[in-house]
Amino acid sequence: MLATLVNEVFDREGWLFETKWDGYRAIASVQDHQVALYSRNQLSFNKDYPTIVSAVEKISHNVVLDGEIVILDKHKTSSFQALQNFKNTGKGNLVYVVFDLLHLDGHELQEMPLIERKSLLEDLVKNTNDKRIQYSSHILTKGSTLFKKATQYAWEGILAKKADSTYEEGVRTLSWLKMKIVNQQEAVICGYTAPRGSRKKIGALVLGIYEQGKFRYIGHCGGGLNENTIDTLFTKMQPLKQRSSPFQEKIKTNMPVTWVKPVLVCEVKFSSWTEGGNLRQPIFLGLREDKPTKDVHHETAKKLVMTKEKVSAKATETDRTLKLNGKQVVLTNQQKIYWPAEKITKGQLIDYYLSIAQYLLPHLKDRPLSLHRFPNGIQGLSFYQKDMDVEHLPDWIKSMPLYSESTNKNVDYLICNNEATLAYMINLGCIEVNPWLARTKQLDNPDYIVLDLDPEDISFKAVVETALCIREVLDGFKISNYCKTSGATGLHIYIPTGAKYDFDACRLFAEYVARETQRQLKTTTSIIRTKAKRKKKVYIDFLQNRRGQTVAAPYAVRPKPGATVSTPLLWEEVNSQLNIKDYHIWNTLDRIKEKGELWESVQGEKNDLRKVIRQIEKDNRKDME
Repeated sequence: MLATLVNEVFDREGWLFETKWDGYRAIASVQDHQVALYSRNQLSFNKDYPTIVSAVEKISHNVVLDGEIVILDKHKTSSFQALQNFKNTGKGNLVYVVFDLLHLDGHELQEMPLIERKSLLEDLVKNTNDKRIQYSSHILTKGSTLFKKATQYAWEGILAKKADSTYEEGVRTLSWLKMKIVNQQEAVICGYTAPRGSRKKIGALVLGIYEQGKFRYIGHCGGGLNENTIDTLFTKMQPLKQRSSPFQEKIKTNMPVTWVKPVLVCEVKFSSWTEGGNLRQPIFLGLREDKPTKDVHHETAKKLVMTKEKVSAKATETDRTLKLNGKQVVLTNQQKIYWPAEKITKGQLIDYYLSIAQYLLPHLKDRPLSLHRFPNGIQGLSFYQKDMDVEHLPDWIKSMPLYSESTNKNVDYLICNNEATLAYMINLGCIEVNPWLARTKQLDNPDYIVLDLDPEDISFKAVVETALCIREVLDGFKISNYCKTSGATGLHIYIPTGAKYDFDACRLFAEYVARETQRQLKTTTSIIRTKAKRKKKVYIDFLQNRRGQTVAAPYAVRPKPGATVSTPLLWEEVNSQLNIKDYHIWNTLDRIKEKGELWESVQGEKNDLRKVIRQIEKDNRKDME
């Protein structure tokens, strides 16, 4: 389990605060007094720290411990550099500080609250009675008090952990947060420069980090390299020498460079990051044998967000990169405000869409899309985009050319079948997602008929009344139907057809249902498209059922106050209490978890319209007689 770096300290009930130890993170597995001591990347520490292994062997239980191998001074302050020196000198108080208990005598404890796991761990360490194993104590609630002590004794920082949190292996979580006093960063050694003056073998290390599938240069490091360290590094790097640079860009150095395979990870401390993304005044602390190179990224503190209910964090960086479906998706301007009143950012919009992707994507799969883009948020200018600039799209983005009679040319529609494309699309400023009613394999046959109920200066209760009337008409013909909020002002009613009928047939059927509803609700509904002629009426729009028309997808966000979402409903929810504003990005996922995906069957369901049409014709003949 990994902690997220945040930019401030806090006091909070329900949280505990610990020392952030500066050493090697290590898991200790004990089975019948046999010990496996290893790092995050499964590197064995047994030969490196035999005294720790012998201490852990004394534990009389079968356990799995999580902790840190450190060197402690008389103030119980740890130092990564001191741990590095220990390897050469063997001097120092080597200790395994343990802070979590994951397994005890056949019982998996990861789902147990942290505070209970720590209670068991404290008793376990006391009974071991070996100073080489120490329990990492904590204080409750008062993070600022511990941080003050950490500053006094020059600790690396402190950790904040939710007292009731479970253990999430391999996850960088918001249940564990870290606050640093000293800026430290892992870096990959990509080469070394020739020495100058009295220094021998190495002048400075050339450092990089792993970003977007490649190495990025972050500066030189000559500080902290003493004679012993230089000898050790030089010996390790000789078998790794290579002619080519690990960087794609050309690196300027003040002395000739020897490039090496980027496999060695080191730890440096530094004063700050430059605007160009380089380390300012880096000082070498030691090699990090416990971390793989692909885990070495630019670690930026996230901004702490505190409400009465919870503590969370959001990124302060403007850009981020996500790996989705095996693709590196670059997301830009993540802190740009899209909803000014609610302070909702572009990054939060993307997070919402990714959180519900598994429920949304089936409604988008293989459908041409119209993107409603708001590059400057809901109060800025917006535009619809159907025709994508395919020359500048990533090669993994799927599109489909379709002839447009209005423009007399092909239009390259975006096709969104996976999370990578979804994130890319929303990053373009696309707030709402509008798919065709038909799929690419049968573009003339929609999967459903849509009736869009749009109120014009009339209460929402009239919309509800109209929807219930439509349902009654359809139920009379035993036609299955579904309702969702539009996310704006009205409701959408879907009638699954299973792509059995073309748009003309579907539109005629929709028109019949609309006219029958309007006949029953003459004073409150209209089927006239002209706005001036339907004031104080609910407009029943059946004209959406045409080739190329789009409707906001289920779970799509709308560019409205409150970041409302077009949300599938149970029919019993369509009543006088229904309020569109109650359905938004902050509760949609919880609603799905509670009620399930209410529209899961929409895609595959088929209504037999021919039987209904024959019944309608039969009734009409009777009326004429």
